[in-house]
Amino acid sequence: MNIFVAIPDKYAGCGFYRQYQPHNRLAKQKQADVLFGAGLKKSEEEWYDKIEELDIYQFHKGYYNLEEVEKCQSLGIATIVDFDDSWALDTEHIFYKKYLEDGVTDKLTEMLRMVDYVTCTTDRLAEEIQKYNPNVAVLPNAMDMNYPGCKVERVKEKEVVFGYLGGHCHAKDVQRLHGVNNRLSSEKGYKFRLMGVDGSAVYNEYALILSDSGRLAKTRFDWVQSADIWSYPQFYNLLDVSLVPLVDNMFNSLKSELKLIEAGFFRKAVIVDNVYPYKPLLKHKVNAMVVDKPSDWVKHAKYLLRNPTAITDLGDALYETVQPYEIDRVNEKRIKFYKDVLTRHSSNSSKRDSRVSAI
Repeated sequence: MNIFVAIPDKYAGCGFYRQYQPHNRLAKQKQADVLFGAGLKKSEEEWYDKIEELDIYQFHKGYYNLEEVEKCQSLGIATIVDFDDSWALDTEHIFYKKYLEDGVTDKLTEMLRMVDYVTCTTDRLAEEIQKYNPNVAVLPNAMDMNYPGCKVERVKEKEVVFGYLGGHCHAKDVQRLHGVNNRLSSEKGYKFRLMGVDGSAVYNEYALILSDSGRLAKTRFDWVQSADIWSYPQFYNLLDVSLVPLVDNMFNSLKSELKLIEAGFFRKAVIVDNVYPYKPLLKHKVNAMVVDKPSDWVKHAKYLLRNPTAITDLGDALYETVQPYEIDRVNEKRIKFYKDVLTRHSSNSSKRDSRVSAI
């Protein structure tokens, strides 16, 4: 089975978790021959030399190239696009205006209809995708703890560290933590930590929220500089409790459970909003401290500070909860799906009738 994974040279978490890690694992286990590349074109006029030997062309929705899709389909190569979240943004999303101006949602809808198959992260997202393409498979995000960047090695500190990890699109989510550090500041032995600071305005905004507008910066708050995607998971070694705020809206509800998956495999306690996509996995005071109302953020943080053994217990329980998201277990579904794709695709494509099966 020959798979071309179209992935940009520089990519974010979606490329790492949805493309690089699972397909690299398949290749290492010799379940497939995988080639990673920025695209199928070597130049404006020249295509990748061995394009006709490919069985599957896999790409993420962020890599919008219908020319490559059409080329593959003309050669009988199965095209698979991956969606890790919705293509219709909430009006308060940082990229909403750009999506509107550039017609991105319409373009992605066109691509959904055009490709042969779609993979996505959750059943809820699959239900939306099926309105445009019935050939959709749910392949959850997964952790490869054999990967060196996922080594679990907590750095011991005097304080309990409440950490936040999130990208540039979470300003409204982080707002849910406004005032929490201030209301918690009478407690002893803790600090808030912001991960991945890159000097941008949005991270400055996050820092102001988590440090009570800077007033707690020297005593109850610090930050860690950004890291490339290869070492990003190591941030979990610099915290004890992961803060997972999420605004309850349609776009967010179609996201994946990734923040719980990451924290769970690092055996970290979480304080988390009781909303989709997290809700189905949550058991309050068993594997998470579940937030039902704004005051719960402070209430639950105090509980963990006063009951430190609960931090370990919650982390251990969440670890057990997320075991179905281990990379090899998810890849069993992935390779079965790919084999099914090739079986179905070869029977429907005359261009493949003369080719030896790659399964």
